[in-house]
This record gives sequence, structure tokens and C-alpha cells, in this order.
Amino acid sequence: MKVLIVEDDEASRQFMTTLVRDEGYEVAEAENGAEGLKRFESFQPDLVFSDISMPVMDGLEMLAKIRKQSYDAIVVMTTAFGTAEYTLKALRLHANDFLIKPVLPQDVIANLKKYQDVLATRSVEREVFGMILHRELTLQLRNQPEIVSRVVDRLMQETEGRIPAADRLSIHLGLLEIIMNAIEHGNLGINYTEKSEALEGQSEDWQNLVKQRMSESPYKDRSVLIQFQMDGECCEWTITDEGLGFDWHAVPDPNDPENLLAANGRGIMLARLSFDDLTYLGNGNQVMLRKNLSPL
Repeated sequence: MKVLIVEDDEASRQFMTTLVRDEGYEVAEAENGAEGLKRFESFQPDLVFSDISMPVMDGLEMLAKIRKQSYDAIVVMTTAFGTAEYTLKALRLHANDFLIKPVLPQDVIANLKKYQDVLATRSVEREVFGMILHRELTLQLRNQPEIVSRVVDRLMQETEGRIPAADRLSIHLGLLEIIMNAIEHGNLGINYTEKSEALEGQSEDWQNLVKQRMSESPYKDRSVLIQFQMDGECCEWTITDEGLGFDWHAVPDPNDPENLLAANGRGIMLARLSFDDLTYLGNGNQVMLRKNLSPL
């Protein structure tokens, strides 16, 4: 995986570059958006980490120009407190995620691992002849976080020829977030505090917590049900876990910029920005995702 770091602060840029290189990835760097755009064109990275506020060309302008060239590259913005409005603008320009400064090593490493898995399992788009009018798929998934990227890739194959290229990556990552939530927080019952403490501890603490829950009753016997259907108007995914649910009414509104910096519910908020409708049903252990399609 090739990674581009775009950051005007030299110390921050060197920290990120060294960290990424030490993790075994090929890395390039740039000190502003104009240079970053040139490096993007020549280096052709799979993943970009970019600051928003930079001289010459800021991260938002660079992102808009990148998206005119490619919707395949994953872009993660780094943002400071007090810049939530710009972060929301970046997400609406098809940034895929964001990190809050000061950026922590474990957050960078988690992003590298997450997106490496996505890129490794993403299939090449197949040419679709004619117009697919209707599809249905029902899939039962055991508590297997390690194969979720492949499951999402399989789900995206069902939408070939219908979801535009500009939206495919964000839909892919949104499905990944929701299905991982269904396993980790739904079936395994891991709450936000437990996950945060594990991620802030030793590198293996999070994996150990997941493995422990997967070996205990009642968690080990649970599964996630994924139902997909597509017609001429929309794609719809219904994802149901076997957990106890949660108070989904308390999930922050992603259209309020200040909520982006809230610690809890971030994954759901990012997913909500990817779909035309995200609705929790019942006690919160079932979620319906809808993406409207252009008229046939």
C-alpha cells in the first residue's frame, strides 16, 4: 500500500512519515496542497493523510481536485479542534475519514490496518451489460471480524453498474462500519468505554478483548443477518445483530459540525453521511441503509 502524507508542519509531517514507513508501507510526503496534488499525480497513492489548513493550497481544495481524478484513493483528513465545520465540508467532498490533532500513533496504525484490508479485498469492477433491474441477497455472518472486508466487497459486487463511481467507496466504507459495529458492539456487547480503553492500551489489548468475547457465552453463538435488495429506485441493506441493542435516539446528528468531534457514535455518523437514509429499528439491533439510484 502506498501512502501520501500532506502536512505543512514539518514536525508533524516527519512524525507521520516515519510512523507509516516503520509499519512497512511505501510513503511520500508534501508540505502543502499544491505540492500534495503533484505528488498524488506522480506517486498514485492508495491512501492519503492530509491536513485541512495549509498555505498555498489548503486540504479542501486539494481534495476537490483529487476527486476529479480519482474516487478510488482513500483520503483521511487531519483536523484540529475548532475546525469541525471544515471537517464536515471535507467529508461532503468525499473525504473518507478524519483524525483529530494531535494525531496519536495508535490511530494512524489502526487506519493503516483497516484500509489495507479494504484495498486488499476490493474487487476490480466488472463490466455490466444491459441494466440489472432487481437483485436480492441474504447472508448470515458469524462473529468473524477478519472477513468483514471480503463480505462488504461481495455486497458491493451486487451493485455493479448501478451505484456511481463517485459514491462506491463511501458506500463500501459505510457498510464496513455498520457491520463491524453489529459484531463488536452488538453481538459481542463491547461498549464504547471498553473499546477506548483497549485501543489506548497495548497493541494487542483490543484483539485480546475481541477474542475473549468471541469465546464466551452468550456472545460466541451470535451472528449477523445481512439482507440486500436492489430495484430500479434504490439499494437497501438491512443489518441485524443478536445483541441487546442501544439507545439509538442518542446518536448525534452528523449534519451538526460540532458533533463530528464527539467521541461516541463517530462510526455511525460517518456512515450516515454515505447513505440517503440510515434508520435504526426496534431496540437498535437492526439498521436499514438506503442509497437512492438515478432513474432507469
